[in-house]
Amino acid sequence: MNNNIMKDTKTIGSVIKAVEVLEELAKSEDGLGVTEISNRLNYGVSATYHLLNTLKQCNIIEQDKKTKKYRIGFELFRICGMAKRQNALASLAQPYLDKLREMVGETSNLVVLDGNEVIYIAQSESTKLLKLFTQLGAKVPFYCTGGGKAILSYQPKKVQDLVLNNTNFIKFTGNTLSDINELVRELDIIRQQGYAMDNEEREEGVTCIAAPVFDCYGEAIASISISGPTYRLKEKGITTIIKNVTDTAKELSESLGYVEE
Repeated sequence: MNNNIMKDTKTIGSVIKAVEVLEELAKSEDGLGVTEISNRLNYGVSATYHLLNTLKQCNIIEQDKKTKKYRIGFELFRICGMAKRQNALASLAQPYLDKLREMVGETSNLVVLDGNEVIYIAQSESTKLLKLFTQLGAKVPFYCTGGGKAILSYQPKKVQDLVLNNTNFIKFTGNTLSDINELVRELDIIRQQGYAMDNEEREEGVTCIAAPVFDCYGEAIASISISGPTYRLKEKGITTIIKNVTDTAKELSESLGYVEE
């Protein structure tokens, strides 16, 4: 890695060093020992050991019990696999997002759940001068987004409990749900009706309507949503938009092999 990268921005040196360690391990077929890595990168042996031990604890790398050499671990492959799936899903979903944006005339989004946040992985931006969009790759709390609530409502209860109990609820607007019991009740309603709404819960004057996307195993892996100024969505008809969103989510789900029971 070029040490001059981002030299004008604030960075964390240990993170850069960890990435450089991973790059060296990725280039090695048989793995590398602490001293080998230290010599290659001109790091102190002690500092290198601590970096390796941290990465090992996170399962990003693993150590051969006999040779004591390190190599890339399973967790990094898992993360790469998730990234590939997200990229594939985003590519597959784009035509559906474009179609939805054309029908409604507002920005459409595809989000996935990551812990207690959602990540925006695909989008079709409105052509209106006044439009709502969130930068791709951005993470926002799940509980104040239609997309996040749509996905979580279809997760097993143990997953819901884990997410809810590890969430620090912040009131963004007067409509933001910040009570766990209230949110649990809403998740039940969302599951019954098949769609979720962000009723100005993250930003005043902005409404989001979302529906879950299912894979071939029947698991809710993402959600499709429409976001726009509340007054404009009301003018176009909330009921009509809900149908547009749920129909599009169903079409994408079916393209992934989902068969509704």
